[in-house]
Amino acid sequence: MTRRYYSTRKRPGALALGDLYLKFSNLYMFFREKDYFKEKAGITTNDVPNAIKHEAAVALPFTLFPVTKWPPADITEDHVFDAIEFFHDYVSKPGEAGRISDDSGFNYWDYLSYDEDAGRTDYRKRVNAFLVDYKSGFEITKDGMILALGSEGLKHILDADIVPYDEVNVDSKVRSAITKWRNRHLGLAEKKEAIRELADVFEWLKKSKGLSTVLDGKDESAIFELANNFAIRHHDPKQKRNYDQAIWYSWIFHFYLATYHATVRLLIKHEGDA
Repeated sequence: MTRRYYSTRKRPGALALGDLYLKFSNLYMFFREKDYFKEKAGITTNDVPNAIKHEAAVALPFTLFPVTKWPPADITEDHVFDAIEFFHDYVSKPGEAGRISDDSGFNYWDYLSYDEDAGRTDYRKRVNAFLVDYKSGFEITKDGMILALGSEGLKHILDADIVPYDEVNVDSKVRSAITKWRNRHLGLAEKKEAIRELADVFEWLKKSKGLSTVLDGKDESAIFELANNFAIRHHDPKQKRNYDQAIWYSWIFHFYLATYHATVRLLIKHEGDA
């Protein structure tokens, strides 16, 4: 069950760091008891093998196990998020159980199969049910990365489908820009780089796909004037620099992303009609 009950619906974003850790540690125990970590990590209700402890010690900058008994100094946002991503890599859903024979003829009872995709889907649903209430909201993606959701009014732009058009020159670059933008540790330099990636997509569409065939000349010019006049792509003393970068970068990024979604669909339609 992943529904959000009354108090969380009433007070979104109210989850504190300590509560986030408790939610995660209880979720870990929930999936551990259902043997979701058995196939890949060997973790069962009664045992956490040394092998996974050593693997976690190498991969993470803190001691992961025992998950439910972290010292207060280890309960940080980075550590909880690291742990959530780590277990996403080791989760799989057990199938039916049955009798299994090993090479020596020894018979034992165990799961006959596991489903990684189903396990990860179940895990993400449970994790995302409480990540959405931490600070401004986060989610773990299908790639196992925790990213910021974005403000409620703009979230649909970040989540909109990247329609297949040109994987190398357009689609992958837009996905890369969105991933950078949603990084919770994003600084102004990284925000600027994400905007520049989208501006480069428009530059390629202009030179290679006839951007002007689907946009009015003034609209096309406005796209590039934004990047050029606000010191995104070039270094020119005439460019505007005395502005609040955090506010304007957010506006420019979302404007570019919304324009991309409209433009690429117009181009697909135009090319299909040609």
